[in-house]
Amino acid sequence: MNSASAANPGHRSWIVIAAKAIVVLQSLGIVYMLTSVWVTLAVAAAIAVVVFSVKVLSRASRRVDRIFEEELGRQ
Repeated sequence: MNSASAANPGHRSWIVIAAKAIVVLQSLGIVYMLTSVWVTLAVAAAIAVVVFSVKVLSRASRRVDRIFEEELGRQ
């Protein structure tokens, strides 16, 4: 098991995806109720940046693991 597969399973159930979407939308709803539209948009953008960063870093981790496996497997 490598670092990418340990943190990110190969398949996700639709229930897990729906639960995460509900949590994010409820969090944004709470922020909207307590602040303004602009703050809510900023928080939504921050959440999008975090999600994008996690996906990119996970993909990079898988690539590094694959490169290490190819290079170290030859010896």
